[in-house]
Amino acid sequence: MPEIYVTTSRGMRWPFSKGLVIESLVNAGVELSVADEIAHAIERSLRASGATQIASEELKRRMTEAVAERLGPEAAARVARQTQSFEEILVEDEHGERPFSKGLLVRSLEEAGFSLREAHALAKQVEQRLRQAGKVRIEADELEDFVAQIIKEQYGKDARKRYQKRLEYGGGIFVVEPGGEPRVPFSKGILSQSLMAAGLTPDRAYRLAREVERELIRDGRRVVGRDELRERVARLLERRIGEEVAERYRVLRAVRRLERPMHILIGGVSGVGKSTLAASLAYRLGITRMTSSDSVREILRATTTRDLVPTLHTSSFDAWKALAEVLGLEGEPGDEVVLQGFRDQVARVSVGIRAIQERNARERTSVVIEGVHVVPGFLSHPLQSEVVQIPMLVVVRDEKLHRDRFRLRERETSGRRPVDKYLANFGALRMIQDHLEALARAMGVPVIPGDNLDKAVDKGLEVITERFHDLFRAQERDGARA
Repeated sequence: MPEIYVTTSRGMRWPFSKGLVIESLVNAGVELSVADEIAHAIERSLRASGATQIASEELKRRMTEAVAERLGPEAAARVARQTQSFEEILVEDEHGERPFSKGLLVRSLEEAGFSLREAHALAKQVEQRLRQAGKVRIEADELEDFVAQIIKEQYGKDARKRYQKRLEYGGGIFVVEPGGEPRVPFSKGILSQSLMAAGLTPDRAYRLAREVERELIRDGRRVVGRDELRERVARLLERRIGEEVAERYRVLRAVRRLERPMHILIGGVSGVGKSTLAASLAYRLGITRMTSSDSVREILRATTTRDLVPTLHTSSFDAWKALAEVLGLEGEPGDEVVLQGFRDQVARVSVGIRAIQERNARERTSVVIEGVHVVPGFLSHPLQSEVVQIPMLVVVRDEKLHRDRFRLRERETSGRRPVDKYLANFGALRMIQDHLEALARAMGVPVIPGDNLDKAVDKGLEVITERFHDLFRAQERDGARA
């Protein structure tokens, strides 16, 4: 069935839409059921005639005649007088003319401090009344006054004044540090990232950041102090989310007062979700450096022969095989042999991990390091006191879920990480996980269940928040003693 196009006097054309016809008729006061019948009748007539296009004026004439026949001359006059939904309204200014856009108006209303829902409702009402008035052209200044009048009717004089003064902001809300300088532009993107660090989803974080911006505009604030802004955000979090998230936000923002960088160390065997957790925490905390211990192992392999360090050239769960060859062991290995092979590989790789930690400490840079070789007891380095080191271990206790993770990973990587190798050594993997968990608990390293990755991220953020709580409490005690 060929497409039917509506053409305008300006040479524009778009597909015929019953929806736009119905919208136009309803806008003129025609009941929805009658509007639907008229739109269908016009479409049937066009298709029966074999027409492939119709001028907008002709379509308007047919609509008017149909309404006159069904509802009388008064209703037909309203249809004839208005600008239809399939006709453009042009806005003219010193730069020329452009089609009226509800999207642009919504953005402009948001800049004036209206919520997205309020802005959409106002923009829809503005367009509806412009069309009812039969506007086909309007000066930009006249449109400004038109919008301002509708805002006054709906929200009062103060809201109208806020809209009229919005251009004075032009995105120009500035944030100043204590003391008044430096002054930086307020950024919803930066604030959103801070909110994500507190545990909000990206979508919700951006919505709250936009709400903070609207509050500042409504209050007429052109400049806001950093501390005041943070407290505004915290109070908003208390109202919208809860005290726990608000407190997490306060603590993580206070981290900026510390001069030491943050080093997050995430351990765990293959398939528990440590890489996903590492990426999520790095993104939420704005940490741009992230390293895996597997990468360190690959570099060491390239510089060390298999004959010299055989355990380095195997997987972590079957490093015992290289050790068995060296020691001349035969048959199935005992638990201690498997763990001895694993520990030997960890000892080799941890040399490279320590070097990465030391370099980032010297450069005062935060970093996230993840991998099976990130093991309690192998994480210290000479510059550890220069950083805030936060270790954690990810475990999956459900064996079936752990097995299924490998099958899922095989599908996601198109077979590049085959499941057979991992399942063949699954017993060794689980043994190593038990060993790591025992070490973690003995050394006070937080253990994070990796069964649900969203909950794992929340738990990781909780661990980080609690670590900084401890630091701040220690600082307060030291200050009190001094």
